[in-house]
Amino acid sequence: MFLIPAQVSVQGAIESTIPGRIDGNVRGDVRTEGTLVIGKTATIRGNIYATDLEAFGKVYGDVFVSNKAVISNKAYIKGDVTALVLEVEQDAVIEGAIRKHPTEADDVIPPPVEEDEVKPAPEEDEEKASSWF
Repeated sequence: MFLIPAQVSVQGAIESTIPGRIDGNVRGDVRTEGTLVIGKTATIRGNIYATDLEAFGKVYGDVFVSNKAVISNKAYIKGDVTALVLEVEQDAVIEGAIRKHPTEADDVIPPPVEEDEVKPAPEEDEEKASSWF
């Protein structure tokens, strides 16, 4: 497991094949395999790519987690969060979109419609009669 302590600032991308913890400042993308822990003293200005994430600090960038992301009540994320499983504690701040990472192509691409299944458009009077309310 790698560690970037609070007293260390990194200029540039971090790529790791092992899990890690960041308590310092990073200006650049962070890519890890396994769990990435962002400590409460950490500030990351860049995108994050990890298998699992535990966020307690600040992130200014998009977050991509292939498994589970836990955003603590002390965390601040200014960017989109994409994860298969997302746990957000009360008082956590996410300024961006939240997306569930699709696990299969069927979740993204609708199945093709067969010619026989195509229904004719309803008459104008029928359309007025039906209502959502």
